[in-house]
Amino acid sequence: MRKTGKDPSPPNSFAASGNRTTELGNSSSETGKKRKVLIACKIFAQELEAALPPGSDVEIIWLEAALHTDPVKLKDVLETAISEQSAQEADVRILFGNGCHPDICGQASRCGATLPAAKNCIEIFCEKADELQADHTMIMTPGWIRFWQSMMKSLGWDEVDIRTNLGRYDKILLLDPGLVNPGIDPLTEEEIFSFFELTQVPIDLQPLDLSHFKKVLAQILG
Repeated sequence: MRKTGKDPSPPNSFAASGNRTTELGNSSSETGKKRKVLIACKIFAQELEAALPPGSDVEIIWLEAALHTDPVKLKDVLETAISEQSAQEADVRILFGNGCHPDICGQASRCGATLPAAKNCIEIFCEKADELQADHTMIMTPGWIRFWQSMMKSLGWDEVDIRTNLGRYDKILLLDPGLVNPGIDPLTEEEIFSFFELTQVPIDLQPLDLSHFKKVLAQILG
């Protein structure tokens, strides 16, 4: 029987990249002020680095995007990150959708962390997500395409599983900020074609301006 009960639609090890990122458990306060820490899904990696202003004092802790395939594990890993940073008296902010797992709003509330009002990463990126998702359209960003193999492995899916689960969509709308934003790598033609071959769902490509994403960041980072 094919596995169709888990759909990782939008709604992660820790990674360090550049002087604004850190690994779980790495305290790097160099001044007396409270450290501002953003616990973020790695699906935002390139976009977040491009959107933060130069000299931003926020530290980023990345959680793997594939955790979305297991809400219980996502909750546990996020709780560990929140608890450790709270114990170090960091000012914690969270860059996940408020629908990424059932208790994420409660987690944020209990530690006083700021969480976006959007349900998932697509709504965080795009103000008109609901409108674009009409007519059996699935929206993706390059991060989803690039992390899809790790998500398939986590779900235990093969090609037949992915085609069964995504077969209800008439098309995939790929919103690529790399087409219009310096510092972000757009998907290559090879990456797009490989994903089409995997899913057998037609792909439409559209550039994504990061203005809405920057507004969301301003709201949660203050």
